[in-house]
Amino acid sequence: MKILRLAGCSVAATLIFTGVASAAPKPDPRGPLAWMVGCWRSQDGVNTEEWSASLGGVMFGHATTIKDGQLSYFEQTRIELRRGRAIYTASPDGQRPIDFVEAPAAPEAPPPKGAKAPPPSITFENPDHDYPQRITYRSLGNKGLAATISKLDGSQPVEFVWIVCKR
Repeated sequence: MKILRLAGCSVAATLIFTGVASAAPKPDPRGPLAWMVGCWRSQDGVNTEEWSASLGGVMFGHATTIKDGQLSYFEQTRIELRRGRAIYTASPDGQRPIDFVEAPAAPEAPPPKGAKAPPPSITFENPDHDYPQRITYRSLGNKGLAATISKLDGSQPVEFVWIVCKR
């Protein structure tokens, strides 16, 4: 099977589609994964990934790789809630869709008083897929968005880093 590449996520992804009833700040109307929303491009301009705000409970995305002015790779993606779990579905180069299920978030100790919380991230896994088996997106704050793909044990990592697209 062709390697699934990403040109372009541990927030509880179940919050993508549900609100949190508390005295917390008002949720972002684009959804809890709002930090992924937008257009992201590699420094060299070759790879681009775009994510929509949550539309009817689904985030839509697509990625492209342009080499020598020609499209050399594309991928259609979405993140949606199924049976209470966030599912990342990717269709690389028009191949059959492949599902990756949100991995349980590791328990984290709260940051010390006055310290900043870690940047948001989300991980999806599919142990039955050849490669990748794990996809992790993480916010780089105002510096961009990153994703790492790897085997389930963390071997064979490949990292992608993007900055906001300049249109």
